[in-house]
Amino acid sequence: LSDKLHNELTKSFIDKRISVLSRGLKQDIKLNTEINSNDEVIIDGQFIGKLKGLKLNLEFTKGTLDTDVKSLKKAAKQGVEEELKKRVKNITETKDLILNHDYKILWKNNPIAKIKKGKNYLYPEIDVVADEAIDDETKKDLHVFLKNWLENHIFSELSDLINLIKLENNNQYIRALAFRLYENNGVLKRDEILEIVSKINKEDRKQFRSLGIKIGRYHVFLPRMLKPKAVKLRILLWKFFNGINNKNEIPKSGLNFLNDQKNDFNSRFLLLCGFEKFKNFFIRVDILEKLFIKIIEKTKNGRFKIDSGMMNLLGCKKDDFFKLMKLMNYRKEGGSEDIFIYKGDNKQNKVNKSYKKINTPFKKLETLSFK
Repeated sequence: LSDKLHNELTKSFIDKRISVLSRGLKQDIKLNTEINSNDEVIIDGQFIGKLKGLKLNLEFTKGTLDTDVKSLKKAAKQGVEEELKKRVKNITETKDLILNHDYKILWKNNPIAKIKKGKNYLYPEIDVVADEAIDDETKKDLHVFLKNWLENHIFSELSDLINLIKLENNNQYIRALAFRLYENNGVLKRDEILEIVSKINKEDRKQFRSLGIKIGRYHVFLPRMLKPKAVKLRILLWKFFNGINNKNEIPKSGLNFLNDQKNDFNSRFLLLCGFEKFKNFFIRVDILEKLFIKIIEKTKNGRFKIDSGMMNLLGCKKDDFFKLMKLMNYRKEGGSEDIFIYKGDNKQNKVNKSYKKINTPFKKLETLSFK
C-alpha cells in the first residue's frame, strides 16, 4: 500500500510538473527559471533537475512518456542556456581547473571535459562534456580554451620532456638521445644507450644542462621530471596514451628508498616513476646519483667509510644500506664494519641483465607489461 501510494504521488507530481511546463511552452511564455545554491533548476516553481558542471541532469522516472521528456528538455534548454554561458565565461576567466586521475578536466569538482588519445602522450586531445543547451559557438570557444589550458598545464610541469621533441640540433647523437629519453618518459638506464652516449664528445655534452639532461652513473634522466607534480602528470599521460589500466601506484612523495619485501612491485613501472631496482630494493635515480657522488667524495685509496649522511640520504635502515652496498658491487674491507671498497664494474653486478637491449623506442613500448 505504501509503495502504491508513493508511486501515485510521484506520478501526480510529475503529471502536474509536465502540465505546468507544457502549458507555458505552448503559450510561448518565457518561463521563470531559478537555480539555487545547490545547483537545482526550478522552472515556474517546478523542480526539473540539477546542474553538474555544464551538464543538466533531468529528473524524471522510467514511466515518463517521450513527449513529456521532450517538454522537459525544451523547458530546460530555455531555462539554463544563459546560466551555462555564464559558467563558461567564469571558467575561461578564472581558469580554476584540475586534470584528475581518471583523465577528466574538473571545474568545481565536476567534469567539463575528458582527454582522448592524441598524436603522442604529451599532446592529448579533449572532448567537452556539456549540455546540449549550450550553443555551438560557445561550445567551440570552450573547446579551444580547454585545449590551450591543457597544453599550457602540461608544458608548465613537463617542459623538459616537451622540449626534447622540439629539439633541433646538428649533433645526430644528441638528437637520438633526446628522442630515446622522450620515448621512455624521461628516465633511461645508461647501459641501454651507452653506445649513443659514448659518441657525444665533452664539448657537445655541455648542451645537456640547457636541455635538462643528467648523465649519471646508472641512468640518463631529466631531474626536474622527478619532482612529485611532474611524475604524477607524466605517468598519468603515459598510462592513458598506452592504454595501461592497472593498480600500480606512484610511490608517495618524499620516499627515496623502497623495500619490496613481498616481491610484488613492478620494476618497469617504478623505473618510469624514477626508481631503480637492486634485488628487492628500489632507489630513486637522482638520489642514487647523489649517493654515488658522496661515495666518490669520501673515497681515498679506493676505500670509503659509510656515514650517517649517506644513510639519511636514502632514509633506510643500516642493515638495508649495507645490503644495498653489496648489490651495488661494493664489499666490506677485512673485518671493518663500515669501510667499503669497490669490487669492480662487472656490468654493475648484473643489476641490468634482466633488461634486454632494445633497438628502437617503439620496441620499448611493445615490451612494457604492467600486471
